Amino acid sequence: MDFTSFIPLITVLVIIGAVVVGVLAVRSRVRRFSREMFGNDSLIKGYMDQKKTVSESSVSVRSMTSIYLPQIKKDFPEFDYELYKNKAQSVLRSYFTAVSSKNVLALTEECSNTLKNTVTGIIEDLDRRNLTQVFAETVIHDVQIARYIKNGATVTVLFNASVGCYNYLEDAAGTVVLGSKEFKHQSIYDIALVYVQDARKMGVAGDSGIGLNCPNCGAPIRNLGQKFCEHCGSGVVEANIRVWSFDEIKEQTVGKKAY
Repeated sequence: MDFTSFIPLITVLVIIGAVVVGVLAVRSRVRRFSREMFGNDSLIKGYMDQKKTVSESSVSVRSMTSIYLPQIKKDFPEFDYELYKNKAQSVLRSYFTAVSSKNVLALTEECSNTLKNTVTGIIEDLDRRNLTQVFAETVIHDVQIARYIKNGATVTVLFNASVGCYNYLEDAAGTVVLGSKEFKHQSIYDIALVYVQDARKMGVAGDSGIGLNCPNCGAPIRNLGQKFCEHCGSGVVEANIRVWSFDEIKEQTVGKKAY
């Protein structure tokens, strides 16, 4: 048999050999890259492990507590920072529970009507789309004061909370349509603690569901940090405590980690 008749076969074998060598070379490079990047030979496993690690890493809050707390204490000497910091965490957890269970009554009593109406709106929107928002295995890593805002009508102490949880939307069949059951969602939540210092500048009195009357004579309490009723002279410290209310919870969208 003439040698030339084997040329096509030899050519095919050479091409196959070259492809095999190329594949092995690429695989070797991928393994080397994976070992360098993730410490194992599987690029996919390394990537998934890295993604899991990142999803468990908390987002840092920018603490302004040391700057703003002295200002708050000057205006409100009775302000108990640790108390309201703990209340902010409780309110946030109740918010997650209320949305997940679609039950606005799960919100704590420190929540204003404004916040209750917001959660009611979220629940109604989820029902319209036949979806459920799930917050599971929530960990609050840190809570700090981020801002102290005085605008004439109200005073707001804005807390920032670093939160990690499984956060996803699922349809009526239990299928996840947004988010993940496998990787945690790390983000920052704003929690607004509000004090009404002048109800006359609020528009319609009582919008926030906050008590503003003297416990003795019922006269309105209008001034920032007022200690005594202008009309009957009774102490109004208890009334002032009651006017602190959690008015808003909002997730920050800049710098959040969603998986």
